[in-house]
Amino acid sequence: MDTLLYVENLTVSFEGFLALRNLNLIVERTERVRLLIGPNGAGKTTLFDVLTGHVAPSAGRVLFRDTVNLAAMSPHAIANVGVIRKFQTPSVFPGHTVFENMLLAAGRKRFVSTLAAWRAFTSHEAIVATLAQMGLAGRAGDLAGTLSHGEKQWLEIAMLLVDDPTLLLLDEPAAGMTRPEKERTIALIEGIVARSSSCVMLIEHDMEFVRRVARQGHRVTVLHEGTVLSEGSLDRVQADERVIEAYLGRGKVRGAA
Repeated sequence: MDTLLYVENLTVSFEGFLALRNLNLIVERTERVRLLIGPNGAGKTTLFDVLTGHVAPSAGRVLFRDTVNLAAMSPHAIANVGVIRKFQTPSVFPGHTVFENMLLAAGRKRFVSTLAAWRAFTSHEAIVATLAQMGLAGRAGDLAGTLSHGEKQWLEIAMLLVDDPTLLLLDEPAAGMTRPEKERTIALIEGIVARSSSCVMLIEHDMEFVRRVARQGHRVTVLHEGTVLSEGSLDRVQADERVIEAYLGRGKVRGAA
């Protein structure tokens, strides 16, 4: 194999309810973006939970870079091998400045306990560059609690980028955003792909957002009832009758045409 992520027959059962059932998924090393879509309850977030060690599978295996068995590792160990996740709700330190949030994020792997120690270990140039990439350089001295919802989302992504992830998992990054913020987020994702070696896997319900991100030919995986329903280009999955019936609906497909 020469894959970034290899998921085989993955099953997760919660007291008899199959959140994932025999799910198979492959992300190639050359992929830069993979989009996950599907109705609520399809298993998208559960898949992210397994990939980051927050849920143990009932069956199946999850291999990262061919040999790393994510299913047998703790969340911290998984983060250390390069699989980093952003949850739906922004998780920043509102009482600290944007720059201090970045320092705290950069110190996670070093097990240091004070901001002063983090300052000593961290490259300020790298933080400044990452904030500039996310459009937040001008807010570096502001308290994170004063940022808009979209800016908090971007700050958290910036905080993850300082770990130089191999696989960056974004759970509904456009949720709650205004249209201009969504436009900016699309541009930021494109910038991450262009300027780093990270592969971005994202869950999103906003189909216009999905269309804009997928326009570069990125693969789309549709989950339904805990397994893969369809996969391929956005045009292919939008034309799949199973996807139309289970998720998109004919009105949405006509509107996308």
